[in-house]
Amino acid sequence: MEQKMKLGILGTGMIVKEFLPWLAGADSPFQVQALCSTQRSVPLAAELCARYHVPQCTTNYLELLQWVDVVYLAVPNLQHTRYAKVALEAGKHVIVEKPMAPTAAQTEELAALSRHKRVFLFEALTTQYLENYHKIRELLPRIGTVKLVQCNFSQYSSRYDAFCAGQVAPSFDPNCAGGALMDLNVYNISYIVGLFGEPNRVNYAANIDHGIDTSGILTMDYSGFKAVSMAAKDCGAPARYVIQGTKGYLLQKSTANYCGGLTLHLNDGKEEHYNLNGGRPRLAAEFEAFARAIEGGDQELCSRMLDTSIAVSRVLTAARRSAGIRFPCDQ
Repeated sequence: MEQKMKLGILGTGMIVKEFLPWLAGADSPFQVQALCSTQRSVPLAAELCARYHVPQCTTNYLELLQWVDVVYLAVPNLQHTRYAKVALEAGKHVIVEKPMAPTAAQTEELAALSRHKRVFLFEALTTQYLENYHKIRELLPRIGTVKLVQCNFSQYSSRYDAFCAGQVAPSFDPNCAGGALMDLNVYNISYIVGLFGEPNRVNYAANIDHGIDTSGILTMDYSGFKAVSMAAKDCGAPARYVIQGTKGYLLQKSTANYCGGLTLHLNDGKEEHYNLNGGRPRLAAEFEAFARAIEGGDQELCSRMLDTSIAVSRVLTAARRSAGIRFPCDQ
């Protein structure tokens, strides 16, 4: 049996608990070798390691790096840059949970460091690796000239009531680079930028409470068409993604992180339906792509995806600036 690359995970949050059953399973391209947590989270980390047969559990990040080939960073946004730099300097391949970094400057710094060290750096953002997303790109020419794009990722956060009561989780904390833009709208932005590139201009109209956006509407201005991207953590609504062209439109009723089934509707009334993701966990496609790239030395894929991450990060930074939202790391 071919030996799998050893993966270390930093963090024990919701995303780790969602992904670990698959990452530690037989279908994963990685062997989860170690889990690193804060001292406060040691009981949870120990329980996860025992349940999913992860050999090593530690609170020492440098120790974790000694045991693994690849590290997956699943910590609050503000910590991404610091931990990624340490791993890259140590010659480890790095997978960073979205967003890559709190600012465009930090994302560019990480990309430059990974290229200098000749190690792989990926942003864990499922959208662009899913088969349905590839199908959207394939179908785009059939709807003619694109005129409008609409994205809505709104879900009432399980932590919003606590936030209103003064208990601020990292995803609602400007000091942790949280907010609806960074947590949810980043998926919409990646969805749009992956298809159409970086926009000419952006503007973010946000509902701001205690210095953080709990919801907002992002407008992205492209040459020839406009994109509107909504995201909310303070209210919910059905997901709706529509790309409208002169010959028809593409419709999805699933959030961008799942990129579910889609419908092609043409002006002559013809409809076609597609759902190619295969019912697997949403992270499967991206982690398989990461493993193939690292094992095959596919620097071209890594560089292309880094360029997309940089473009997305530029949009995020410009959007925050337009809404007056500041993080501690802003220059």
